[in-house]
Amino acid sequence: MVNSGGKTEAVYALFKLSWSQFECAPDQLDAKQKREAARLIANQMEIERAVLSSDMCQGVIISEGQVKKSIEEIMERYENEIAFDHALEQADLTLDFLREGIRRDLLVEATLERVSASVPEVSNAEAELFYYFHPDRFAVKERRTAHHILITVNDDYAENSADQAFARICEIRDRVFKKRSRFKEQAQKHSECPTALHGGKIGEVERGQLYPELDEVLFTLPAGQISEPVQSSIGFHLLYCTEVNPPRTVPLEEVMPKLKASLRDRQQAIYQRQWIKEQLTHQTEMPQVVNS
Repeated sequence: MVNSGGKTEAVYALFKLSWSQFECAPDQLDAKQKREAARLIANQMEIERAVLSSDMCQGVIISEGQVKKSIEEIMERYENEIAFDHALEQADLTLDFLREGIRRDLLVEATLERVSASVPEVSNAEAELFYYFHPDRFAVKERRTAHHILITVNDDYAENSADQAFARICEIRDRVFKKRSRFKEQAQKHSECPTALHGGKIGEVERGQLYPELDEVLFTLPAGQISEPVQSSIGFHLLYCTEVNPPRTVPLEEVMPKLKASLRDRQQAIYQRQWIKEQLTHQTEMPQVVNS
């Protein structure tokens, strides 16, 4: 087991980055991913050392509760505690090393929060100016709430031949067209799509999210209308448009709180990056102590 400080930090950094960047365990990284991970880790460790050696880090306290919560969040990625322990072993980590790595991460985060705490709140005027200069950010496309019933085409089954599938979907349409309230019940009984469990509900969609054939029909249907049978590459569908939400621009008053918070987060991130750059420069300029 590796136990020297710098190497342990690198092992923990690889364990963390493998999941956050590549969504896999360290031993599952390919050669290209390992090279990229090594580059990112070297950069991260340089920043971490600069932050933790700064005056702003002095007096920052991380509680055991914070560390415990972070470990529990990591453990949730695994089926059970045995799988978690195995992952640590494979990564050449112990629980104590993991705990110490998490404590350092939290300390870096808390220090950077302290650094940027002096960034002023964003004013209404600043947020309003951003809103009017970036109208595309607040434009919402047309969305429609859709349900469907699917009868698949599969020549291996007589009842799912193209002719039979079309005949079945036409029979279903006759029933639901006479009484639209039956659409959910008919979807549950006959639809061969997983959405049948929810009465055929696809949900709220924008253009381009469905098969092109379905998309074209759905976005011409008035609210409350059921389509004629529509053929796609997997079979025949009935589409039911239950709601139309036209394109719009979200009003300023609706987005103001989130917009102000987002703009301040961005300003804090900029301030933190500049501060980190200064710390790295200062660290580079510090005279090296030569042991005699």
